[in-house]
Amino acid sequence: MSIYALTSLIVFIIVVVGMVFQKIDRTLIAMLGAIFLLGTGIFPDQIGAIKEYVDYNTLLLLLGMMVFVETLRKTGIFTFLGLSMLRLFGNNTYTLFISLIFLVALFSGFIDNVTTVLVFIPMTFAITDSLNINYLPFVLGEIFASNIGGMATIIGDPPNIMIASAAGYSFSEFALIMYPVTLINLVFAILLLIYFFKEDLSVKIDKEVIKNFDVSHIVENKKEFILSILLFGAVIVAFALQHELNLESSTVALAGGFFSLFILRPKDLKDTLSKVEWENILFFFALFLIAGALEETGIINAFSNMLVNFAGGSLLLFSFSILTISSFFTGFLNNVPLVAAMIPVIEKLSISESSIFSNLDPIWYSLSLGACLGGNLTPIAASANVIALGLLTQFKGKTISFWEFSKYGLIILLGNIVISGIYVNFIFF
Repeated sequence: MSIYALTSLIVFIIVVVGMVFQKIDRTLIAMLGAIFLLGTGIFPDQIGAIKEYVDYNTLLLLLGMMVFVETLRKTGIFTFLGLSMLRLFGNNTYTLFISLIFLVALFSGFIDNVTTVLVFIPMTFAITDSLNINYLPFVLGEIFASNIGGMATIIGDPPNIMIASAAGYSFSEFALIMYPVTLINLVFAILLLIYFFKEDLSVKIDKEVIKNFDVSHIVENKKEFILSILLFGAVIVAFALQHELNLESSTVALAGGFFSLFILRPKDLKDTLSKVEWENILFFFALFLIAGALEETGIINAFSNMLVNFAGGSLLLFSFSILTISSFFTGFLNNVPLVAAMIPVIEKLSISESSIFSNLDPIWYSLSLGACLGGNLTPIAASANVIALGLLTQFKGKTISFWEFSKYGLIILLGNIVISGIYVNFIFF
């Protein structure tokens, strides 16, 4: 192992340990790690490394959607939608909880996970505040559902786009395999959360209170409210059709955010931008560079080759190894660099080991399952996790520790790995 590879690995471990124990703010330690890596000479061209490894599409998507959500929030649309949903599904806390989780999972299959939580989390706070019930099971459930639901379609999560492109899967072909296992994993997660939070979810809802909810007073300006609904619908449609429209997700988000600001709150630019979670954007910027250093120095590629050597003699064992290891790897590092590193390795298998790996389908789907499900392991495993917990801090002034999140995420992930492994075995073997 070269000195540069060792350095990048040590920095990665230090940053992860620092985030786990929360002695230093995660954005600060991640930025310090990224700056150190830039200054050590790991990247021959520092500006080139920033251009190559930082996913600006994701960063600008976050910026645009934060502006969009904050602008629309002031019109009362999320409170209105939340209380309207409450009147439909609020017979008891269980039905309310289950309906919200299923809706988040459904949205995540067609809209970016970050966008989904940015829409649903504020709505959820409006509901739980109105009923005076604990928001924690709802927030955790929606985070887990966004990651599980995102694996159902090609457009649900970025790794799926990469995998489908490499394997040549169509939208319907991919969804036909992934939707059943997505549904099973989601039901498992819901049942576990109901068990964990049975006291909070057993709280009785006063039906008279629900009936007497008047959502009309929430809307102070009907014109702005109608415009916000039109803008909200337009952005969702644009996300769903972004590939047909040849638009990047960041372009849709920025257009939605700043156009809505121009239409609804042109004088609130400074106030709206002050509400943007800049620390989260910087955190992702740093994380992309740290992952880039692992890729630049060959750490990720070496990891991929070790996996091939470990399970190269069995298609079934290799598929389950991909599912398991990618799940836990994704729990601490963005799933995009892992998938990017694994794609060329998997593609070579059909050539180098054609007798064993003539059918790569179980490997491709195992990689997708692991890369998406691993997002539930830790609070830093997926963009949606970081943003949702950021909204928790923004709206409630509360934080969930690394360990508190992970104790739920680990149990759900382990169950999902077993379910997915059995499913892959049943479908392909």
